[in-house]
Amino acid sequence: MRTYVNLSRRPFINHRLFWIALVAVYFIGLWLVLWIGSERNRVLAKQTEIKQRVEGQRAAYDDVIREQQRQKEQQQKIFISEEQKLQLASARQLIQRKSFSWNRMLSDLEGYVPKTTRIMSIKVDEIANAGEGVEARVEVKAIGTTAAEMTEMMANLEKSGGLFAVGNTGQETMTENGETPFTLTLTYNPARGGGR
Repeated sequence: MRTYVNLSRRPFINHRLFWIALVAVYFIGLWLVLWIGSERNRVLAKQTEIKQRVEGQRAAYDDVIREQQRQKEQQQKIFISEEQKLQLASARQLIQRKSFSWNRMLSDLEGYVPKTTRIMSIKVDEIANAGEGVEARVEVKAIGTTAAEMTEMMANLEKSGGLFAVGNTGQETMTENGETPFTLTLTYNPARGGGR
């Protein structure tokens, strides 16, 4: 049997495990470097996207502020004299009167007048814009064959569902031929529905 003796200063050592560990550390280090690089790129891309979004919102905000300042300047530049204000008010009244339909008012009123009552005159005192549309104050002068016809007409108008609202009323003395004149002040709102 032969025995091998190593008499050198450094005896033989198996370095296989050392090289495997060294290669593993190298590949792990390489993988970490690549992973850190990709994460850095991803974070930088996200940061750039957020920065662009913030700059876009800041630009939109600046545009809104500039638009508001421009509108304020335009509003401040408009100056209307007293004569122009009067002309503007007159034009508004003319438009309101134009939007008021006499034919519609007469046809609406006709259904609420008792059969034996005669309308003598209709006067529109005031036309105004209400929340729902045009509203008019109307004075109706009529003659009835009896004194109860004014009450009958008022009762009919109260059933109009808001189309006509009765305000002041007045009844005069009976005429020589037995008829009774009366006056009704009504508020006419064509936007509201009729009760009939």
